[in-house]
Amino acid sequence: MENGLHRKRGLSCLLVFLMIGLVLTPLGVHAADSDGDGVDDTLDDCPYASGDSTVDRDGCPDRDGDGTSDLLDGWTSSNPNFVLDGNNPRSTDYNDVEFSPDGLEVATSSGDGYIRIWNTTTGQNTRSVIAVSNGGAGKLSWSDDGRFIGVTSQAADEFNIYYASNLTSVHGALSSDVGSGDYTFDIDLSPDGTMAAVAIGRSNNGGTNGVVRVVDVINGTVMQNLNPGSENRFHSVDFSPSGSHIAIGTVGDYYVVDASSWATTRSESAPAGTVNSIAWSPSGEHIAICEGYVQNQGGSRLRIFEADVWSNTWTKSASTSCYASDFSPDGNQVVFGLGWYAADGATAKIYEISSGNSIDSFAQGRPGGCSGTGNSNQCGQNNGVSWSPDGTYIAQAFGRNDEGFYIWKSDLDPDNDGWNTTDQGDGKVDEFPDDGSQWEDSDSDGYGDNPAPALNPDSCPLVFGNSTMDRLGCPDVDGDGYSDENDWAPSNKEQWVDADGDGFGDNYLYDIASNQLHINQRGDAFPTDSTQWNDTDGDGYGDNYEDISWNQYRAPEWPGVIISGAQNIDVFPLDRTQWRDTDGDWVGDEQMSDRADGCPTIWGNSTYDRLGCLDTDGDGYSDPDANWPAKTDCYGADAFPIDPTQWCDEDNDGFGSNTDGNDADDCPNQAGSSTEDQKGCPDRDGDGYSNTGDPFPDDGTQWEDSDGDNYGDNPDGNNADFFPDDASQWRDADGDGYGDNPGGNNGDRFPNDPTQWSDADNDGFGDNFVDNDGDGISEGNSDVCPQTYGESIAASSRGCPDSDGDGYTDPEDAFPNQPLQWEDQDGDGYGDNVQFTDGDECIDVYGESTENGVQGCPDSDGDGHADPFGDFVAEPDCTGADAFPNDPLQWCDKDGDGVGDNYQSINKTVIDEENPGLMIELCEHIGDAFPNDVTQSSDIDCDGRGDNATGIAPDAFPLRKTQQDDNDGDGYGNNFTNGAYRPDECRNEYGTSTIDRFGCPDSDNDGMSDLNDPCKWDPEISTGIPGQVVCSITEDPNKSADEGAVVELEAESSNVMLYAMGGIITFMLAAILVAMLARQASRKKMMRERALERKAEEQFMDEEERREQWINYYVSNGEFDKARELGWVDPASLPAWKQHEIQQEQALQASIPTMLDLD
Repeated sequence: MENGLHRKRGLSCLLVFLMIGLVLTPLGVHAADSDGDGVDDTLDDCPYASGDSTVDRDGCPDRDGDGTSDLLDGWTSSNPNFVLDGNNPRSTDYNDVEFSPDGLEVATSSGDGYIRIWNTTTGQNTRSVIAVSNGGAGKLSWSDDGRFIGVTSQAADEFNIYYASNLTSVHGALSSDVGSGDYTFDIDLSPDGTMAAVAIGRSNNGGTNGVVRVVDVINGTVMQNLNPGSENRFHSVDFSPSGSHIAIGTVGDYYVVDASSWATTRSESAPAGTVNSIAWSPSGEHIAICEGYVQNQGGSRLRIFEADVWSNTWTKSASTSCYASDFSPDGNQVVFGLGWYAADGATAKIYEISSGNSIDSFAQGRPGGCSGTGNSNQCGQNNGVSWSPDGTYIAQAFGRNDEGFYIWKSDLDPDNDGWNTTDQGDGKVDEFPDDGSQWEDSDSDGYGDNPAPALNPDSCPLVFGNSTMDRLGCPDVDGDGYSDENDWAPSNKEQWVDADGDGFGDNYLYDIASNQLHINQRGDAFPTDSTQWNDTDGDGYGDNYEDISWNQYRAPEWPGVIISGAQNIDVFPLDRTQWRDTDGDWVGDEQMSDRADGCPTIWGNSTYDRLGCLDTDGDGYSDPDANWPAKTDCYGADAFPIDPTQWCDEDNDGFGSNTDGNDADDCPNQAGSSTEDQKGCPDRDGDGYSNTGDPFPDDGTQWEDSDGDNYGDNPDGNNADFFPDDASQWRDADGDGYGDNPGGNNGDRFPNDPTQWSDADNDGFGDNFVDNDGDGISEGNSDVCPQTYGESIAASSRGCPDSDGDGYTDPEDAFPNQPLQWEDQDGDGYGDNVQFTDGDECIDVYGESTENGVQGCPDSDGDGHADPFGDFVAEPDCTGADAFPNDPLQWCDKDGDGVGDNYQSINKTVIDEENPGLMIELCEHIGDAFPNDVTQSSDIDCDGRGDNATGIAPDAFPLRKTQQDDNDGDGYGNNFTNGAYRPDECRNEYGTSTIDRFGCPDSDNDGMSDLNDPCKWDPEISTGIPGQVVCSITEDPNKSADEGAVVELEAESSNVMLYAMGGIITFMLAAILVAMLARQASRKKMMRERALERKAEEQFMDEEERREQWINYYVSNGEFDKARELGWVDPASLPAWKQHEIQQEQALQASIPTMLDLD
């Protein structure tokens, strides 16, 4: 059976010497204990194979219970040399083969429907049963506990489970039917025999998708139908050695499923073809994949995967399909059974797991009647293969015209030492089948009991041991290869000897950091030097040192300790390229280093061009010497050894290249001798100024031209500039300090006359007045009128004009352009000829007046109007003198009220003192608001009505621009238009009401007018419905006391008087009744009158509103005469501010939809 139950088998009898050093990688951290053997996966050497071994491995199978795993108990020969031991040909195909767990028997299934059990040694058929009555018996599986054998049917969708001891069916045929067109490909029983996994898939391109059906062997019930990856065909199946997982092969994939949770824990798509056989190694460490032929890759693939990490360990190619596979009992080898065609036809191949090397191969001879080679040979197909638990036999099931059952046997004594690899009845088993010098291993530690010169002799033959270095096979607790007896540190697997006795083992171990330094150092880097043990930089010299003075130079983080007499000292423990420092300047001597001492025997402090050489000025560059001169490329010694600010001279001109240093070279790449404007730059004329900075590079007497006029500033040089800061001048022939260039700055209009240089009026006469003899008359060429063009040559008027031709030259003419004026005694700009234009009305008095035809007279306030003088006084028509000579804003007073007519106003917002928190707009003005009304001058609220209460048309509300009149004098204005301040709703009746309306009668002074007050005499009640409110006071409390008094008469003490008294009382009661009736009638009359009055008032208000609407209508249509008839005043006759205010009010009213619809 290609998948093999083999891995589940426990006894391992063959010994293989090459597996001594095999290191098994622990599988998995997928679960705490995948195989359920009580050993956590992180510690279990066989996490998918349950076991209790403890000696060589933890948690691996150990059938004999000796503590050593079966993997070491049985060794597979590295050179098995399998030969045919026996065969049983038959006329029907053998479909599968499987060894019993003890290896004494082998089971086969065949195309005639039989299961047969054979004795491994004798080849006799001991028992058989017809498992499939109408077809062939397919794949086999023998449970590891030896109880059960499972088999599939090739004829029907069923399988069967038999008791191995008597081949009786446990349950009868069990169904593997999952739908139409399906086929049962493989079966495997769990190691404990409790479960059977059956691989089912489509038999062709149609049909139902397959599953892996898991059945309870004991009761025959289906436990689970698995379909990982939603595949349609499942070709192979194998339980892990522990039974905790199931490996499943499909077309191009394989899966691993948890056998308890049924979850898919791994899927791999590495296989290229159909996985015809899948096998799990006995340790659970590896999975073998046996693939079918793939056309486009030209053959099949044989693969080994490492479980848990799921890496493809190696892959082999075969020219034909692979149909079966099985592992050796120790898991170190694997056998693949191949198909019938091509070069590999009918062949079995054995490979070593660790290396992938081919160990052996054997091909079954083709029977007679089969002819041809390669693909034309139709005989011999490996349908099943099984490796015996002792490793000495391999059984094959063959079909396809080469029907037969074959058993191959390895060489029993390959090393020819007389000891067989298995017990042949003499009780002797060669523990070392490939070593002729060893055969017994009493302590089962893998080392032979025979002493040297035998190979690998066990120094402790009776005690299991794993030492390999000093002695073989002795106890080695720390596993370092050295026996505990000889191990210097028996509990430390990294150390075993300390040759120099310094307390550090000789095995020097460390990790390498990213900077290549040794970290986590263990052991002794210097095993023969007791003064050293660590070598942090790995240069072969120790970190320890002996000179305590070094502490002042060594960095705190440097490794090493002070050891007296220390040898092999590394002066630079963190620099692997340096270790010595002969001159003690802390720069290493080793020249093959990035930090080598340029002068290893001479102390030095240089750090740049070379390290550790003398550097007198301390700038980091060494002093030059014969072997190390200064260089122009700056890679040599210090070109300025006593100047710490300079070290390189790239152009070798004596000036340093460091721009921040002393005498820095401004032209570092160009030799030069300049010293003044720049240093070290070319200077052709040798004047100290560089060619680029010298405007006269070829004239040694000139080097500066401040004004850029190409004349040098040096007055003693060639072509000296007399005006070095003026680019427009450079010569002065007459030496008067003015340049000869007339077009330049301060140009000399008279370059040969030292007394003259300017001519402002361009008349040819110099502006400089010359009077050497002091007679007041100009001499030479001086201009008497320097600012005015003139052609006069007379000494007294040289160069003067007479522009207006009035006979007075311009210099003496006060008005040179006015032929009618020439004198101005008072100097006020107005001529003394009064009879002519611009004549001065006040010839001998300075003045600036200009208005009313009076010019040149005093004007104290500067408003242009002359102050009064003589008969010139202020006039009512404003044609005379200034009525307000000291007020620059006023000059006229038509109405003679003492307030000037020049009216100006500015609107100003101020706090409304009557209504705290509100603001009102007033006018801040100067001048007379009513220049033609002597009774009025002020209008604070700018409403066009004067503030003087005794004047004409006074403003009853001087601070409220929306109110002017108050007919009833109650303090509420008559103006009832929208936005008016507190309009009086009872304009002709004095009133104090304020709540419901302003200015109406309010008898009880509670703010509610009598019209709306339900208790007009009761100040405590002002709201409610009349008749429904109880009034505490119902009449005027201030009326006369004797009104309605009853006159009481003193009664006589006679009966007559009593009667008279009664009569009088009766009369008085009647009178009272009459009076009450009369009073009631009077009150009703008063109420009627008041109602009529209110109605009339309302009608008046309606009429007033209607009047305003008609006025607006006429004005909007241009019918101004009709509007005036209704009381309209043309705004044009009002002051500008009043007009603006009216326009604003009109705009506000227009925005309110109350215009009467005249249509």
